[in-house]
Amino acid sequence: MPLVQQKSESAPLVKMIRHGQVTLPARIREVLQLAEGDYLEAVVQSGGVFLKPTVVMDRRYATKELYKLMDAVQSRNGAYSTAEVMRDVEGAIRAVRKSGDD
Repeated sequence: MPLVQQKSESAPLVKMIRHGQVTLPARIREVLQLAEGDYLEAVVQSGGVFLKPTVVMDRRYATKELYKLMDAVQSRNGAYSTAEVMRDVEGAIRAVRKSGDD
């Protein structure tokens, strides 16, 4: 007989059903302002699963917006080349992805 962990006062108990699906309690969905179709990033952490709301964006749109932003920055400060700005932006993106912060 498998062990069933009792739920604590602070954490609701959820059950996995077929195909690995779980339903997040309504209160959690409300607090995080989650709606059907939203994406969550799933990370194995400390022997459990950490779900973090995330935004998925079309790569072409994101690239276009990034270049618009880079043009605006460069127009205000012509001392930096596009390559230098791009290097700094890519470094910042890598740092954010590595830290898991938004």
